[in-house]
Amino acid sequence: MQVKAWLVYTLARLGIFAAAVLLLLLTGLPWYWATIGGAVVGLLVSYLALPRLRNAVTMTIAERRARPERDADSDFEDDFVDAADVHDAPAPSTTTVVGPTAADDAADRPERPEQR
Repeated sequence: MQVKAWLVYTLARLGIFAAAVLLLLLTGLPWYWATIGGAVVGLLVSYLALPRLRNAVTMTIAERRARPERDADSDFEDDFVDAADVHDAPAPSTTTVVGPTAADDAADRPERPEQR
């Protein structure tokens, strides 16, 4: 029976963490400092001591997330859609708007009764 790489890696990291916490508790540290120190020590030790297991876990994740192979049919469809998008794109506008006009300013002002 083959044991999954992620399970072995997780159990190894938990074991390193537990051993670090136990050693720090035996030195007389309070439980909360021992837990924080155990997490830091466990992280560093597992990073240095478990590179093969970490690479095995990485490879299994990469294999699981492998992209499907491309075939000629999907390449043809992609090229066809890309070509259609280029031909359907709207032409760039040749008119430019610089700023508000006098008519816009007049339309924004309310009409005063004394101006009638």
